[in-house]
Amino acid sequence: MLWMIKHIEKFPRHHRYSLGMSVEKRLQKILELFLRAKFSKQKKQMLGDINIELEILRFQLRLAKDLRVLTVKSYGYGSKCLQEIGSQAGGWLKSRD
Repeated sequence: MLWMIKHIEKFPRHHRYSLGMSVEKRLQKILELFLRAKFSKQKKQMLGDINIELEILRFQLRLAKDLRVLTVKSYGYGSKCLQEIGSQAGGWLKSRD
């Protein structure tokens, strides 16, 4: 989250207040879902919701790259981080089965 928020601050104004705010809200939603899943008995549903949010975030990062508000190198790093988070969520989901 911290890495992405620092990059959003550098977006041009019109992208910062549309795409940037949407990305930031989605990151907060993902964090919230992880914390709720940690203390919930219904982890499977929440982890499924996390996977959907991560997929949307992947597309938003791709859009940021295509709009050239995020460099290719930053996009690669962000995508790698999202992949790792998704793998961890998937591993947690499989361990619940």
